[in-house]
Amino acid sequence: MIVTLGRQFGSGGRQLGKRLAELLGIAYYDRELMEEMAKHSGLDVSYLEERDEHIPGFFDYALVGRYGTTRLFGSGQNFVMLSETLKRIANKKSCLIVGRTADYILRDEPNLVKVFAHAPYKYRVRCVAKRMNISAEQADSLIQKYDKERARFYDFFTDKTWGQADSYDLSVDVSKLGEEGAAQFIAEYVRKRMERFE
Repeated sequence: MIVTLGRQFGSGGRQLGKRLAELLGIAYYDRELMEEMAKHSGLDVSYLEERDEHIPGFFDYALVGRYGTTRLFGSGQNFVMLSETLKRIANKKSCLIVGRTADYILRDEPNLVKVFAHAPYKYRVRCVAKRMNISAEQADSLIQKYDKERARFYDFFTDKTWGQADSYDLSVDVSKLGEEGAAQFIAEYVRKRMERFE
């Protein structure tokens, strides 16, 4: 059982993912992916986290242009390592993976369920402001920043559009049921899907 969870910033994706993995009795991966990548690459976790869900920048392109397209640097190299790590994990165990284009990288897995969590903008502003103890203006700025980064990363490395319904099996507005209700609802959907896979 492989569940991928894309999420808008402030929709409660991390908490939702943890609860959903708990309900399904499967492993949970979010930032833990960076630790897995570090184990197999020898790179420092902080280096990987700085480049997490970022597209290649000018420096990456300059190096590739100079040294040839067979060489990968920076974020491009990270994406290759990320893909290898996700496939290695998916081959070993049932798991839930948050973000990082996992739905696209693992698209050929037979028991894959792709979920996207979203919520109205004002709801997300309130949630981020409360969770991080910051002003609504600061929360608004963070939401715009992280949503933009996630969309650019997803759209750059895939042939799909981040957050677009037909990129996923299920898209859920977390505000309608709350995090616990949404987790229960998605868990039931995943179980039904697993029955069809058998």
